[in-house]
Amino acid sequence: METMMKKHTILWAYDDIDDQEMFREILEAHTSDHEVVAFPNGKELLKHLNALARADHPCLIVLDLNMPILGGRETLAALKADVELSRIPIVLFTTSSSPVDLNYSDSMNVEMITKPPSYSKLKSIIEHLVDLCSDPKTTSN
Repeated sequence: METMMKKHTILWAYDDIDDQEMFREILEAHTSDHEVVAFPNGKELLKHLNALARADHPCLIVLDLNMPILGGRETLAALKADVELSRIPIVLFTTSSSPVDLNYSDSMNVEMITKPPSYSKLKSIIEHLVDLCSDPKTTSN
């Protein structure tokens, strides 16, 4: 029987399909040890997480604040309210740089990253997310 090494999974809830593809392409070019599973909203992400066994939980969850159906704030609240899911490191990835949103991320003890304007900066951010996935302790504030 062939043994396959399990990839680290990053769950990404973000409603922009083009950005999802770019994120996936950069990640695949950076590492073969990680994979991205993307969702268009928080409702689909939570449904997926609730169907997973604990051993299959992702190493990182990336949330957009502004998504249809179930947005980032509501999704984050649901994740934090669940004893098991609250242990998964979470990062907010958004177009917002509002002080209100920064204060919110601080109050929820999650890192907030503002979507960069350039591909090279996005590449740097994705490298940072891979590092967080490898060392989840660094997501704590």
